[in-house]
Amino acid sequence: MLDEGDGVTVWERLRQDLAARRNLDVYATVVVALGTSILAAFDIAPTSKIMSAILAVLAVLAFSTLATRSAVDEMARGGRDAGVRFRTDFPGDLETRRETSSDVYIIGVSLSRALETSYQEFEQNLQRGAKLRILLTDPEADDAAVSTQNKPTRPRPDEIRGEIRQSLRLLARLQADTSGRLEVRTTTSALKFGMNFVDASKPNALLCIQLYAFRQSGESRPIFALTLADGAWFECYRQQAEHLWAESSVVDLTAAPV
Repeated sequence: MLDEGDGVTVWERLRQDLAARRNLDVYATVVVALGTSILAAFDIAPTSKIMSAILAVLAVLAFSTLATRSAVDEMARGGRDAGVRFRTDFPGDLETRRETSSDVYIIGVSLSRALETSYQEFEQNLQRGAKLRILLTDPEADDAAVSTQNKPTRPRPDEIRGEIRQSLRLLARLQADTSGRLEVRTTTSALKFGMNFVDASKPNALLCIQLYAFRQSGESRPIFALTLADGAWFECYRQQAEHLWAESSVVDLTAAPV
């Protein structure tokens, strides 16, 4: 029997389509075309009747083509505004979202640049009672874990460890200055991505993911944003973030890092 290459015969596919009422216009067109051909070959029906049947077949094909084109156009329009879209940089409103959020969770190897540029933002968040969670790579982790984030300058593992310790010192100062709801943990796992998780428990929750690359020029990318509307992908990364947090080590911010 004829096989379509996926283990399903033509007759089985025909049976499935008819049972599900799929592609009925195509099958009707095939039947009419075959019947018309037989009638014409044996001169059974007059030419006028055969021409009428051919026109009917053409009309069905034209309608089917229009329906398919409309469906494709609709998918194209929806694709511009839906689904996960890769980016080369973080969303422009990310800083504003963090500034106004009451619940922020950030993951990164050292987060040295983020802490330097957003220190005042984090300070204001903590002073107004917001919760801030920071997860860094443990400075005592192995070289593979420390070096997982691509950087244009390709720093040595010991240099990155120095950045992590400096970040921990900044975070200790931040906690001392604000006495806010700041929680810091470190992980020895090699992080596969950096993350900004904003408004985690709200309907407008936002996940910004930066996938870490290897020997890539410029910043690690791609970067993409996820919301609750992204369903399983949002939940996938949310769970990874929470598992990392649950299995990491609490940092005592009252003790200055070595």
